[in-house]
Amino acid sequence: MDIRQLRYFIAIAEEGQITGAAKRLRMAQPPLSQQLKQMEEELGVALVERVGKRIELTEAGVTLYRQALNIVHQMEEAIAEVQETGAGIRGTLSIGVSALSSYGLPEQIRRFQQQYPLIIYKVWKGDTQLLSQWLERRTIEVAIVRLPHSLSGCTTIPLDEEPFVLIVPDSSPLAGTGRIHMRDIADHPLIMPSAPGLGIYEMLVREFSRLGVNPHVICECPDISLIVSMVRAGVAASIVPRSAWETQASDTLDCLEITGTSISSSAAVVWQTGRHLSKAARRFIRMFAPTADV
Repeated sequence: MDIRQLRYFIAIAEEGQITGAAKRLRMAQPPLSQQLKQMEEELGVALVERVGKRIELTEAGVTLYRQALNIVHQMEEAIAEVQETGAGIRGTLSIGVSALSSYGLPEQIRRFQQQYPLIIYKVWKGDTQLLSQWLERRTIEVAIVRLPHSLSGCTTIPLDEEPFVLIVPDSSPLAGTGRIHMRDIADHPLIMPSAPGLGIYEMLVREFSRLGVNPHVICECPDISLIVSMVRAGVAASIVPRSAWETQASDTLDCLEITGTSISSSAAVVWQTGRHLSKAARRFIRMFAPTADV
């Protein structure tokens, strides 16, 4: 079995059908089916089973898929290292980011670019479920998420803590007051940041409950740009991490410090535990966390 066949099997496993895998690999379907048959004969086990029009991996197939991902990635890393020159690290760095955690990423990439100008970046944005899939499939090597998260099998390094703030349109009676107690926020219509697999919404609701009040939530939204646009339009106020406000600030919005609470927010850098990381990914992680064991 060679690296080419492993790439074939990865495509079959991820597409769930020979037709889709052949299209992804830009090859005809019969030769791909033959390659799968040869792999099963060589290994002496069934790697897939057909369920209707779909293909599902057997237990042996799941094992081969995981090992194939590691082997192919290590091969790609070896090639990248061989191709490195004295000018610095080459290759592609694929980064995932959750909807509420991208505020500091442009500056981090700019800094990293200054040190390693030959790196090409692929940045993927998605919810926790997508990030988990992308990490598992090695679509991305590292992700920046907002805590708390529900990613499993990952190493997580929290970054700096930051407070939440309340943003309001400049037409709001709250504009210019400077601060507001967490309990009093419940009296005002709110747009709450909410994304699948992200625990900010639940954390805020628990804090309101602790204070004995029920928030007046009129909208939940996973996208910070859209949240800010709705606040700017006068739809409602919103509670967001301070860094979100700092990157979205405008003359038509005002920011209030929230008192009476100790809740805070933190982004984190995460990657799959035990997985091989490219040299670029390891150095990118160390830029966030210099003492990280990667």
